[in-house]
Amino acid sequence: MNRWLATLVLFAVTLATSPGQMAPDFRLRDASGKVYTLASFKGQPVVITFWASWCPICRAEFPKLHQLAQEYKVPFVVISREPRDSNQVVLEYMRVYPKFLPLLAQPGGDTPVAVANRFKTLGHPWTFVLDGQGKVVNVYAGKVEIESLKDDLALAGYQE
Repeated sequence: MNRWLATLVLFAVTLATSPGQMAPDFRLRDASGKVYTLASFKGQPVVITFWASWCPICRAEFPKLHQLAQEYKVPFVVISREPRDSNQVVLEYMRVYPKFLPLLAQPGGDTPVAVANRFKTLGHPWTFVLDGQGKVVNVYAGKVEIESLKDDLALAGYQE
């Protein structure tokens, strides 16, 4: 069973937007209505995590990711790829993570699910580390180790 699961995860990672590729563009908004695109983060590293409110791995790793967001002060964008996660559910969930930037559907723009599909994510969570030009530095399917994420942010151009 573990071998089958490992093969499935490896297959999924090879389908997703890969390191070295430009991340797909998107048009989503924050809770105040401000519109964000990939270009909104130009010139700085950014972490984008696709998640779901019911995801046990997401629940377990969000506190550590939030602590890193506080420490590093780079954008940590969170996009729920779960169609049943309404804006209200997302914003309520994110109240305890004020350093995260939850992005929501933009009327006339994208839906979070469409953006997740463009990144070719399967399952939850998926974390992408991008450099200041929007190029993918690394991708994590499932749990991400904080030390690895710190290394990726350094590769993405993060400077203290």
